[in-house]
Amino acid sequence: MKTFLNKNQVRRKLVSEYFTTLIMEPTASGIFCNRMLSMVNSEDVNAIIQAQRHMLDRFEKTNEMLINFNGLSNVRLQQMNEHFLMHTRTLIEMKKDLDSIFRRIRTLKGKVAKQYPEAFSNINECSNLEDDDDDEFDPIPPSVATTITTTAATSEQSTESCDTSPDVISPTISCCSEDPSQENTGTPTSDSHEQPVLRDEGPDSADI
Repeated sequence: MKTFLNKNQVRRKLVSEYFTTLIMEPTASGIFCNRMLSMVNSEDVNAIIQAQRHMLDRFEKTNEMLINFNGLSNVRLQQMNEHFLMHTRTLIEMKKDLDSIFRRIRTLKGKVAKQYPEAFSNINECSNLEDDDDDEFDPIPPSVATTITTTAATSEQSTESCDTSPDVISPTISCCSEDPSQENTGTPTSDSHEQPVLRDEGPDSADI
């Protein structure tokens, strides 16, 4: 038994001496591992971990906000689609109504042109003359408008005073008048130049 114990003690001593020699005399791999471990700073690692956790929390919050925003945008998009469809329907109905109105206006114009062709042609001529006059004149600046209005008023007064004489009345004035029947009663028929105009506008204008 003593010899067995002595052998075990010798083995333990040898093993302890071997490990002490390994620790005291580091190898190349041990030196490399120690150098790598010494390069890493525990404080920096902890700071990186905390920053990653903070970023993860921010990303989760932004993800929730984006999910809520997408839900609200989908709801608003559906509402806007409904409003858009409603407005398009109203526009289509308005277009149909306007088409029917213009169609009726055209039919009425055709009937009036057939029943009263002379008066209708005179109205068309007067409207064409007014359009030509509007196209010829350039737009008036606002600074000159006041002076032109005053001169126009004076000229209208002078023309009204001169229109009482039978020699001054022209065919264009008789064409553009609103009530041709009044002109037939007020103007004399002795002038040969005014007779065809008064003859054309007499009965048709009275019927209108």
